[in-house]
Amino acid sequence: MALCLIALLSGICSTITAEAGIAEDDAFAGAKWEKIIEDTIEGEQGVVQSMCATEHYIVCMENTGDQTDAPDIIKAYYRNSVDANGNPVEQYSLAKRVADKNYEHSNGMAYNPKTGEIAVALYTNNDEQNRGCIYLMDAQTFAYKGKVQISDQYNILGIDYDEENDRYLIQTNVDGGYSFKILDNQFRIIEDLGEYIGTAKGDNFQDLCVSGDYIINFPLTLFLGIGDYINMYSISRRALVSDSKLDFQFEGVSYDEPEGICELEPGVFAAAVNVGYEDGRRTVCIYKTMVPYDIPMSIMKEEEKPNVQETKGNEKENQMGGSRLLHGTLIWIVVAAIVISGAVFGIYMQILHVRRERARKLRRARRERERIREMLEE
Repeated sequence: MALCLIALLSGICSTITAEAGIAEDDAFAGAKWEKIIEDTIEGEQGVVQSMCATEHYIVCMENTGDQTDAPDIIKAYYRNSVDANGNPVEQYSLAKRVADKNYEHSNGMAYNPKTGEIAVALYTNNDEQNRGCIYLMDAQTFAYKGKVQISDQYNILGIDYDEENDRYLIQTNVDGGYSFKILDNQFRIIEDLGEYIGTAKGDNFQDLCVSGDYIINFPLTLFLGIGDYINMYSISRRALVSDSKLDFQFEGVSYDEPEGICELEPGVFAAAVNVGYEDGRRTVCIYKTMVPYDIPMSIMKEEEKPNVQETKGNEKENQMGGSRLLHGTLIWIVVAAIVISGAVFGIYMQILHVRRERARKLRRARRERERIREMLEE
């Protein structure tokens, strides 16, 4: 029984990893961006450096200045048309504002729904004790919770959480050769994906996000006169596979700087861009776009059904338990098999939950993609 469940578990894992993903290496080429939020930059020297998305919020952090101990500004905008309690709200309106902690340069953010925490990549270390550290904050209250040091050899430039594999991916600063590294869920380095210094336009990088096999980030091209670009790196191939030029269709803008990117739904992304207007206004604009994405129809039509394996397994165990032919040794074998199969079955149910949750997100992504297509056709 345990062997059967292990085989079943392996089959489910293989189907989950092969089901959906960004369809092309240059998926962002020619992407159409829709502005969904524009908000004023509060600090005189303020710059929104990072963003992430939770179930209920799109979260941005404004760095008020590198040479100050003033607290940075966290703003959470309603991601949906209802709040966490199901009450109607204006989608994308400001929900929360928190300013009680200096997060250094606050260059990257990553939300982990399993821990309910947001990890913040500092990028700088005005305080030497912060070198190579990330800060952790509560994803509901946005209160500071503590810090974790990744290394004392470099600072962390960008970070994201890969929920499907329960791991983090980071990019180091130049001291680490702008390398990508994979961390486990305890922030321990488990794989080095190599250095990427000099691989992209510009001379530095902004925050990153992870989608399937791709790491996606913006290179720093501010004031280079070459426009804005977005990079896609393949994790499996350990290579830059595309750098597509961006067009946000600005009007009356004197300069801009794309800083943060996150995935709202499978294949639907949001980008935070700092904008300076010719009339002197400074704002952060959040844009949304969709990219070519493989969403199998099997997932779209999938319905939850009773678990046949569980039913048959229970029937077998009841029959065996009632048999008068069992003797002492066989009883212990059966007990051991039940314990093992129970543990494996627990893992199976957890993976099944991940599969169903992913299918739900893909169905929601399909509806959002249809809405965006209709908007572009108008």
